[in-house]
Amino acid sequence: MRATLEQLTAVVGELTGRAAGTGRPAGSVRPTALNGWRTQDWHVALLEVPLDERAYADRFQVSRRAEIEDLWRWWSERDAACPLDPRAVGFLGFYLLTLVAMHCSDRMRFHGDAAPDVTLAGTTAQDLSAALVADPDVRRAIVALHDPDAPLSTRGGGAKGSRAGAAPSAATRAEWAAIDVASLEFYRHGTTSIILTGRAAAPSQGRTAAFALKCLIHPYRAIPVITAATRGYLAEHGRLDAEDSSPAVRVWASHDSWILMDLIRGRTLGEHLAHLATTRPPAPAREILRTVDTDALREVGGALLTALADLEREGRRHDDLTPSNIIVETEREQEPDRFRLRFVDLGVSYLHARSIAGQVRGDGAYAAPEVRRDGVGHPRADLYSLGALLISVAGIPHNADGTVPDQFYVAAVGLARLLEDLTDADPRRRLLVTPVDPAAPTFEQVGRVFRDEVAILEQDGRERPRSRLQRLVDLSPGAGTVARQRRMLQVRSGQVRDRTSAVHLRQARRLRRWAWLCAVLLWSATALVVTWWSRDLGLSWQARWFEMADEVSGTSGIGLGFLDDVRADDYPIPDPWGNLPVRLVTLTFALVSARLYLNVFAELSTVWAVPRGRAARVRAVAAEVGLRSLAVLPAVYVVLPTLVQRDWWPLGTLVGHVTFAVVVQACLWFAWDTNARARAAGLSSVPRGEIATLGRLAAWQPTVAVYLVPIVGIGTLLSLGLVHDELVYACFVSLINLGIFYPKSAGTDAPYIRAGMNRAALAAERLERLETARLR
Repeated sequence: MRATLEQLTAVVGELTGRAAGTGRPAGSVRPTALNGWRTQDWHVALLEVPLDERAYADRFQVSRRAEIEDLWRWWSERDAACPLDPRAVGFLGFYLLTLVAMHCSDRMRFHGDAAPDVTLAGTTAQDLSAALVADPDVRRAIVALHDPDAPLSTRGGGAKGSRAGAAPSAATRAEWAAIDVASLEFYRHGTTSIILTGRAAAPSQGRTAAFALKCLIHPYRAIPVITAATRGYLAEHGRLDAEDSSPAVRVWASHDSWILMDLIRGRTLGEHLAHLATTRPPAPAREILRTVDTDALREVGGALLTALADLEREGRRHDDLTPSNIIVETEREQEPDRFRLRFVDLGVSYLHARSIAGQVRGDGAYAAPEVRRDGVGHPRADLYSLGALLISVAGIPHNADGTVPDQFYVAAVGLARLLEDLTDADPRRRLLVTPVDPAAPTFEQVGRVFRDEVAILEQDGRERPRSRLQRLVDLSPGAGTVARQRRMLQVRSGQVRDRTSAVHLRQARRLRRWAWLCAVLLWSATALVVTWWSRDLGLSWQARWFEMADEVSGTSGIGLGFLDDVRADDYPIPDPWGNLPVRLVTLTFALVSARLYLNVFAELSTVWAVPRGRAARVRAVAAEVGLRSLAVLPAVYVVLPTLVQRDWWPLGTLVGHVTFAVVVQACLWFAWDTNARARAAGLSSVPRGEIATLGRLAAWQPTVAVYLVPIVGIGTLLSLGLVHDELVYACFVSLINLGIFYPKSAGTDAPYIRAGMNRAALAAERLERLETARLR
């Protein structure tokens, strides 16, 4: 009778006692039937194991997890009365090992679990698998099923995938024969494999006695394209002459179902990142405030780019750069303190391609879209995977649509630009903005740009955990913006190497000058209001700068000379009660305006690259002029009522709110148009649906409109002298400034506005580069 998976599962049901619940008579399947199965029979039955968990449950009316737990219980409790001979027990143990490996693969691929964290039958899958491989009978079954010379065809033959591939070479046979079976131990689970370790007394090609043996999970051997890729791995990626300094792990031999390679001790990058996640502070209530891990970017991201540059110099690429295919090497006799990454499993993983159904989750999220679509490698696929990996290294969750997460647009627009340039869904548009000489090694150049942007991020400081004192400083109007921009500008000045970096330096200088001007004007205006208020309260004092102003203007006498000369005759000082409305409104307006510009708009620009189209250029320039006007005009609205005529404060309030409303509309006008054009051009950096961060800015429109109604109405009545209760109206305006605009618009909304506007500005830059490339 031909061996089938149904026979195998029926025997398992008898052994575990599950058959009693199926209505099948006890003893209808004899477990001893497995004693007569040959290696070929086990091979054919194992090839039939369904790859999908649902398919397994539908076919055998039992979940794969339940099958694992029942079989493990029988395995660990079996006694001398077991009806199976040791050889059959060993193969049955390998069947259990296969089911465990498939369960781990699903958890890793579709749920993002780390293999060591997967639990089964009251223990970890790692420990369960280690116990199975420690059994001598299971080890002999592993060797028998993977022997390159084993005849795997059956009598009656023709089972899909049951035939061996090409005949192994003499070198392959020699490497396999040198394996010390007794030394085999379980090492870890892969997405399509079981990885073992062992020793060889005299390897014919390997330089060390210790090795890693990657064995395909058996059902995957039924897929010819995976078997062919495994068999040809040595020829395609092996490089027996590679030096120890190579980032790719050296391969000794490969055959249809296994790859023999150097053993590299260490965690996978996925495991290392999971460990880093446990050392970070808890995620904030607002996801956009999740901090970018600068230290991890510098250490892990820098090592990743170094390894990719070394791989490129060897004339190779990976095509399946995922966290599970990167080893963080920990045991090095030389340079033990050096953080080094090593690559395994080079070449396309066909689990990402359309030939195998599955959602884009887990490791599949790191594969380039063209690799997932076509199932073949691409010269620029590693760029996409690099960008996706850097996002994970930074400790930021991936967006479901593949766009760069908002946190990068908040923390560092330069880093967001680079990530957009790496993760564009269209490989032709990768490195569209980043300056790269096609005649020079790509990853070396990308590495320089990356390190520059990480250095900028380190000078920013906002992404680091905040102490109580720092949180108080964050509530101040300036929040350290000018000092931060000065530090960043100093770093930018040392990074100029090409035309693009020179443009970024000029832009940084321009933005810093405007921030400095805003800070000087509004802090001076605030000081002026406080000084005039102190005079109203009878606390007059003659500051040195007032004396200097008097000397320059040639004025003298009682008061503040030159400044008092510009005051209207019907504007008395001191007059604490009569001047209270103007003092309240101008002071709160100055504080809000300073925080609004320095905390929200100081680092935004809509003209990173001025569009060629007339309409788009008008929108970009209008938004830029509006943004910069918020650095200057508020000081005018504060100073004129304070110095010249106190009755002007209702008009200043009205004009100030109208100015703000116009600037908000200009920014939205620019952003909406840019995003629409970006979607039409197919840029993957712009989300297809509603952009929540930009929605925060759009929500300002109705808020400003609601407050403009009483401001316009009551302000007009006050100006016409029809309403006289100025103090109530002034308190209303001041409460709006301090209760709404200061904490929310200029505070909690700030990161959202920066993210939405920076995304739009970078999209405009990419569109301009696309147009430039088209015209060449």
